[in-house]
Amino acid sequence: MERLVLTLCTLPLAAASAGCATTPARNLSCYQCFKVSSWTECPPTWCSPLDQVCISNEVVVSFKWSVRVLLSKRCAPRCPNDNMKFEWSPAPMVQGVITRRCCSRALCNRALTPQEGRWALRGGLLLQVGLGLLRALL
Repeated sequence: MERLVLTLCTLPLAAASAGCATTPARNLSCYQCFKVSSWTECPPTWCSPLDQVCISNEVVVSFKWSVRVLLSKRCAPRCPNDNMKFEWSPAPMVQGVITRRCCSRALCNRALTPQEGRWALRGGLLLQVGLGLLRALL
């Protein structure tokens, strides 16, 4: 019995001397905002201990010469579904794209780089806007 008590008492000391953490790890951190037009409006924040992923949603709607962008970013316990990109065109010269990304590293739901962003979408939103302008001029 004494040997069991002695062994149990030395476990925390052995863990500390072996470099094992005895305090809980920090929570995940993600950028957080809701329906803003610029990533600069999405400050970083610490997530709750239950949150395991960062989520980023981008909605881009173009109508003739104007483009409207809405960003939402947050912490979540799990991904609502896989990463996705959904495109639709409800009317002539109107194009919409929703992009959802889910990741699990600190601050991984940052703003997209130009190579990843809305101008790099397959089919090219920039191309769509350019063609719309060309049609309007002709």
